[in-house]
Amino acid sequence: MSNYTSRTVVDNNMRCRTEFDKPTHPEMNTDVSTDLGGMGEYPSPGELLAATVASCMLSMISFTGRRKGFPTQGISICAACAEGKQGVGSLRFSITVPCPLSPQQRTMVEAAVASCPVGNSIHPDIPKIIEWNWAD
Repeated sequence: MSNYTSRTVVDNNMRCRTEFDKPTHPEMNTDVSTDLGGMGEYPSPGELLAATVASCMLSMISFTGRRKGFPTQGISICAACAEGKQGVGSLRFSITVPCPLSPQQRTMVEAAVASCPVGNSIHPDIPKIIEWNWAD
């Protein structure tokens, strides 16, 4: 039995297709960024990296909210990756918290984001820029 959870294959036009080893066999496609000659119809791997970090951040927020008893539904993150010929230059995240939280809960949400294991596995030379949008 394999310990791998996905298989990625190069398709045409510099695209890749990834299939996941899950009961529903989900798959996704990526394109090389348009800056590098890709078609830009699917996310680039860098964009998926930013989205993956955002998903991890939200998972940590959700876990913390459930454990500490505060609402997290509707919290969202817009993610972006600045990439070019040298690779990923920076990751940007705009985090919107539509539910009112106390100062202590906000601190817990910020700590949850900072504890994201996926984001923390990225080389420290790649800046992670975070903008917070808190409900009043």
